[in-house]
Order: sequence, then structure tokens, then C-alpha cells
Amino acid sequence: MQSKLKLLPGAGLCALLSLGSLPATAQTVAAPAQPDQKKKEDTVVLQEFVVTGQRASLASAAEIKRGKLEIVDSIVASDINKLPDYNVTDALQRITGVQILRDRGEGAGITIRGLSQMEHTLNGREIFTAGLSSTGGASRQIDFADVPAEMVAGLNVYKTSSANHIEGGIGGMVEMVTRRPFDFGPGLSGALSARFVNGDLAKSTKPQYSALISDRVKFTDGSELGALVNITYQKRAWREDQKGTGSPVARTDIVTGQTVTAQNSTSENTVFGTRERWGATGVVQYRPSKALEVYGEFNYTKFNTLQDTHQINVTGSNFTFVPGSAVLYPGTSDLKSITWNAPTVSVLAFARDTHDWTKQFAAGAKWKGENLSVNADVSYTKSYNDLFFSGPFFATKASAMAGATFTQDFSTEVPSSSTTGVDLTNPANYEYTGIAYRYRPFYGDLTAAHVDGTYKTNSSIFHTLLFGVRDAVRNATNKPGLIFADYSFPAASRPAATQYASQTMSMPFGFFPYTGTPSIRNYMSGVLDGARDVVSYRNLFGITSAIPTSASPLTLWNIKERTDAAYAMSNFKAGTLPLEGNVGVRFVRTNEKVSGYQGTTAANAVPININTTYNSLLPSLNTRYTLADDTFLKFSASKTLTRPDFGSLSPSITLVPNPINPALNQGSAGNPNLDPIKSTNYDLALEKYFKPGTYAYVTVFYKEVKGFIVNSAATETWDGQDYLITRPRNANPAKIKGFEVGTSYFFDFLPDPFKGLGVQANYTYVDSETPNATLNSNTPLPNLSKNSYNVIAMYENKKVSARIAYNWRDKFLSGQANIANVGRIPFYTKAYGWMDASLSYNFTDKLTVSLEGTNLLRTKRESYYGRTTLPQNVYINDRQVSAAVTYRF
Repeated sequence: MQSKLKLLPGAGLCALLSLGSLPATAQTVAAPAQPDQKKKEDTVVLQEFVVTGQRASLASAAEIKRGKLEIVDSIVASDINKLPDYNVTDALQRITGVQILRDRGEGAGITIRGLSQMEHTLNGREIFTAGLSSTGGASRQIDFADVPAEMVAGLNVYKTSSANHIEGGIGGMVEMVTRRPFDFGPGLSGALSARFVNGDLAKSTKPQYSALISDRVKFTDGSELGALVNITYQKRAWREDQKGTGSPVARTDIVTGQTVTAQNSTSENTVFGTRERWGATGVVQYRPSKALEVYGEFNYTKFNTLQDTHQINVTGSNFTFVPGSAVLYPGTSDLKSITWNAPTVSVLAFARDTHDWTKQFAAGAKWKGENLSVNADVSYTKSYNDLFFSGPFFATKASAMAGATFTQDFSTEVPSSSTTGVDLTNPANYEYTGIAYRYRPFYGDLTAAHVDGTYKTNSSIFHTLLFGVRDAVRNATNKPGLIFADYSFPAASRPAATQYASQTMSMPFGFFPYTGTPSIRNYMSGVLDGARDVVSYRNLFGITSAIPTSASPLTLWNIKERTDAAYAMSNFKAGTLPLEGNVGVRFVRTNEKVSGYQGTTAANAVPININTTYNSLLPSLNTRYTLADDTFLKFSASKTLTRPDFGSLSPSITLVPNPINPALNQGSAGNPNLDPIKSTNYDLALEKYFKPGTYAYVTVFYKEVKGFIVNSAATETWDGQDYLITRPRNANPAKIKGFEVGTSYFFDFLPDPFKGLGVQANYTYVDSETPNATLNSNTPLPNLSKNSYNVIAMYENKKVSARIAYNWRDKFLSGQANIANVGRIPFYTKAYGWMDASLSYNFTDKLTVSLEGTNLLRTKRESYYGRTTLPQNVYINDRQVSAAVTYRF
């Protein structure tokens, strides 16, 4: 079956009939489901053409890129669901310039061209998760891992900004778009899908379901009413093994006359559990006339990670090792292998759970006159995040370790470790050292309203004026703070593990399977069945002390932030020249009301309240020069900003006086006087479109960023005393430059059935540099690979659809560590690749079955201190295989 299409301005979301994990037959591309703030003035007139199968989705994404004046990359629903993407981060990893981290076998956290500071929107509205950010405060962004991939109809990643974009992203903006009933034709339509996912390390199969129902009715008076409900549920069992080698230490006692960099410990973690996601969207649209539309909308996400961890830590003696066992890497002073005497062993077993939920309610109206159009929208967003941690800590008895040894070899595929002279499977050799309990919540809400207008002028140059205002009030708090209620048993009266035999078990998992590397796989650990019932669990061990209801006031903060923004922008055409674009400016006033406490103890904590206001002017220019009907040259320039995370703005101060030497007085604090991070951005792109879904592009970019936030110490005077206060401060300018290239191509010149073959590929090069005061040198931005690429091999015909996707990134700076007798050194994550694949078969136009796989290469992620002869951590995750069935109606 074939269908003629006309792609509309900005390009559509691929008919939105590709629901859940549905494959698409030939389809008519619908008008784009544009967020309320976006205007459809950047029109490209296209000729009629024929598209079949999944190529309609590729053509739709290409036309979004082609039609926008900004530099943007997009992915639409059917392509998102053509690969086994569990969450939105998984889908974003394949967009040019986007790099992701991984957590528990899934995508977790993204950067655009190396910057994590970006704006996130859902249907044009700001959206966030009230969770822990990288700086320790409540996040300004949504955790894309919260959002099921099936929940979204499309993703747009804006690399450049316009005045009508919500401010907040120096790296760019990620726009999520959900389905709406007016995206579908008249009548009832929908889809049901089910997927069953098996993890080979978790050895468990879990279900995932999604359902979408949409109905659109046209009345005799010409008015229309539509309603849509989309519900998604995911459950996935997972496992992640992690091995750490301990921090290096400079030693002069291992090789005579030489300083050796030695590591003398191992930390081996088996981490497993389940992840559950819920996503729900409800939308009602009413169009009483062609000029007016009103709507109401509800979006909900919930994400729970339930995790059990069993960890054994073995540390060699600080003083003695087996003579002659030490071997160095040739030509280095780094330890290759050694056997230590008298090691110590500790075992940690703990439940570590996180819970996120975010709700957003919105209502609005759109009116379109002959020359003037107005959109108005009001929304309320509320979010919550918490962390739960509970479980027992063990240690081997000193008597059990007499005569034991601990051997390490850092040169094997995974650093190997083994013990002799002690039976780690005998509970009589262990004693309890403590019972842990910690709990930490974050809360946040946002009330926002905006009105946007578009006016068509009589000018031949500035033909359209766009203008708008937005008011938003955001509240964030960490109260009641981190509840820390760990209980340590006195050294002289620690319970033996045999005293609570029902609460101990032999480790049932083979650590780091499929590698053959020796590890400490057999040991005793704690039973965690009751650890989530905290009071009963503590009572079991005779712990009756009350759990605090709040952390110290000195750690608490509350912030109310109000932003008032106005923008004016014009779309223009340069007379007879094939040049068009938009130029505008956004003005933003930000008011921060922050409250906290200062003092030396909780008992003498004194409240602090600080009120600050600052203004920002953000100009932008986006141009497109048509070199030919299918070839465009784009240039963009803009100024953007990102506000500090809320935890960094906390005014709370903890003072630690030194009664013996006041010169050593210290303290720590947030900084309510932080300035926003600001960036000046330039982009130049060349885009060539050969036919629907087939195109190539190259983009060059340059950014100057000022005001990156780092922790540093400076002398401050409090109550007449000098203190060395560590707090976040604006510092560290950065320059970021690079280029992106990409293509999407189908081999239509091949004979049947090979003409269904195609490829998508992109490559990004990013060179970044920022001063690093602690390392006393310039370093690249953290978590940024200089080189990264994606290759997706595709095959499409009427019955079969297949994808193999390979994502690769170069090594990157992960952080830095302060090592005893060594100093502060950087640590890096090695380059690695990740492969996913899918195969689906259309039994009918309505019924499709699919087979999918993630992490097919069983990727090892490895990090090291400064140089590869000093390994740090190694991770492996499940290889996951799933089967799915989808029925649409």
C-alpha cells in the first residue's frame, strides 16, 4: 500500500499512528504537534511525494530539521519505538551531539555538545524532577529516565535558541511532545502493546504494557471535540556488577629505592533489583470554530528503582606483603600484582531505593484571526524525589584473619583478586559492625502562565511579529533533609553473625560472570527481606533509639524563585535574496528568595533570609540561506543562560571553630549570590536534502561560557572571627568548539528486496577547555567525549522492519580524586560502544510482533586514575532480550 503525502511546515510527527511499538505501513503525515509557544512561520514549500513504511517517520524527522530556522535534530514516535528504548534518554543517545551516561543498563543523564545545563520542556512547558542534581541540590531539569519512551510522540533537540524559547539552557533545549486527539482523524483509534523483557544476569522476565485510546467527534454545527488517554507501565529486572580497585597510594617500602604507586584493596558489588515506570497523559481538545480552540491536559510520570546491593571490601595490610610478590608494569612505577598479608574484610548489604513522581496540569486556548493569533496557557507542576537506604554492615573477626593473604593482579581483563587462609563462607568468622538507615527527600513545584501572539504585517521584510510574556513561580526545598540514623555497635560488644543466623546468607550470585577473572565470589552477606521495614528491622537487633524526624537545621534550605519574561521577535525575508530568518530579544527578571540557617551547632542555628534580583537580556538571530531548492546554509548567534541549582543557592552556613588555633577555623555554605552561567553561541550549518528521509548535513559550532560553578575556599568574617569558608562560586570560563556530520540514506538503487536497506550515521567532535584550579591546569569538561558517533543499519519492507544501532563514545574525564601521598589526580572512563537491535514482522496492518535486544555486546565500562595502569572501576550489565506484540485499531 502506498500513499501520497505533503509534508507541512515544520514537518509532522509521522501520522502518530505508530503507537507504542507499532510499525507503520504507508501513512499520511499529520500536521506537527507543536508546543504552544512554537510558531509555524518557518515554512518550507515541498513538492508532493510518496513514502511507504517506516520511511514516513524518517521523512517527518528530516522535515522538522529542514523546516526550522533553528538548528535542531528530531526523532518521532515510530523511530523511538523501532529500537528497545526504555526511557527518553535511550532514544536521545542517537541524536547528533548528544552523549549519555548509563545507569543500571539504561541511559541516565545527557549532555548536548558537552553541556548538561539545558532547558527541558513538555509540550512547550517547563518540566523538572525534584531530584538530586550533580551539584547536590534539587534539579532544574527533568530526569529523562523518569519518562517511558512510549509516552512521547516526538523529541526535538534544539542546538540554537530563539527569543520565544524559555530561557534556561546554555547547552540547548530538549522538547518532548506527547500525542493529542486532534493529531488523529475522526472517530475512535488507538493501540495496545505488551512487551516481556528478560535480563540474563537478573535471570528474570518482567512485563511492560501500554495503551492509547483517542476519539475525535465533529458535530453538525462544525465544532469538534477530542479526548485522548495514553497509559504506559514498565517493569524490568536488572543486575549490574561493579569492581573497584581502591585508591592508589605512593609507597616507598615495596621496591627498594623506588616510590611505587600501589593499590591495596578491592570493592566488589553485585547490585540487582527492579525498575518500574508509569506514564500517563490525558488530553481534551475542543474547537468550537476554526478560529478558536481550548484544551485541558494532564501528564504524570512515576519512576521507582528498588535495589539490593551486596558488597565485599578487602584491604591489604598497610605494612606487610609477601616478599617477592610485588611486580611492576615494565617501565613504570605502577604496581601490576602483589600479595598482601593480614587483610581486613568488610561486607555491606543494603537496600537502596529511589522514587520520583512528577505531575503537570495545564489548560489553555488558541485563537487565530486574519492577521493576529494569540495563545494562552497556564500550568502547575509538582514533583517529589526521595532516597531510601537501609541494611547491615559486617566485618571479619581479627582472629579469623590471622595468616590470611590477599592477592591482586591488575593486568587481567578485569582486575583479579583472591584470598587465602580464611573461610569467607563461614558466618562464625563475621561480626556485625552496624545497621544503616538514611532517608533524603526533595520537593518542588512550579506555577507558570504565558501568553504569546503572532501578527502578520504588511512589510515585505519583517513580515511576521512574534511577542509574548511569561510569569513563573518555582518553589524548592530539601526539608526535612538527610535523615542519618546509622547505628554502630561498640567494638567491644559487636554481635556475632551467628547470633542472627536467619539474617545472614551465602552470596547466591557469581560475580562478573562470562569473564573468567578470579574474584571473591563466595562470602557471607545480609538478608535484606526485612530491611525496608526500618523500625522492625532495627528492633530485631535491639536498636531502640528513635530515628530523627529532621536533619540539622544547618543543612536545610527553602527557595522561592520568580521569573518574569517578555520577548519580541520578527521573522524576516531579505527582499529578493533567498535569505530568511528570525531576530529577537528576550528580557528576563529573576527574583530569588532563599532561606536557611547559620551557626556552629544545630542548637544555636540562626535563620538567614536573602532576597536577590537580577535582569538578563538574551538576543538571538537565526538565518537560513537557500542555496538550491534542497540545500540550505544556516547561521545562528545567541546569548543563553542557566541558573544555579537550588542547593548551590542555599544560604545555610555551618561554622567549625578551632578552639586551639582560630587560624584553622573552617566552614561550608551555599551561595545565594551566585550569578547565572552565561554562554555566547555561534553555529553554521550546511544541510542537503536529496529526497524524503535522505539527507546529509555538517554543522560547525563555537561557545564561550562564563560563570561555571565550582567549590572553592576563601576567608570570611563571621561574628568577629575569620573562617575559611568553602562554598560554590562563579569561576572557570570555558570554550567549546567542534563540528557534527550526519546522514540518512536508503539504497533505493538496489533491486528488490535489497532496496529496503538503509543507514543513519552521525559523528560529533567536541573540543572543550576550562581552567581547573584543583588540578592547576586546563581540562576538558567532565563527562564529555571528544569523539562520538552513531551508526544505525535499517531494513524496511511491507512485512519486515529491522534495526541494528551502535553507539560509541571516546574516553572522557569522569572527575578527580585527592589521593594520599599522590595529590589530586583526574580519573577517566575508557571509550566504549553499546549495541541494540530489533526485528519486527507485520502479520496484518493491525498486528505486529517484535524481537528486541539491548547491550548485545555485553559492554564493559572501565575507568582509571590518570593512566591505564591504575584501574579504578569496571561495570557490566545485563544483556536484555524482549518480545513484544502490538495491536492497533
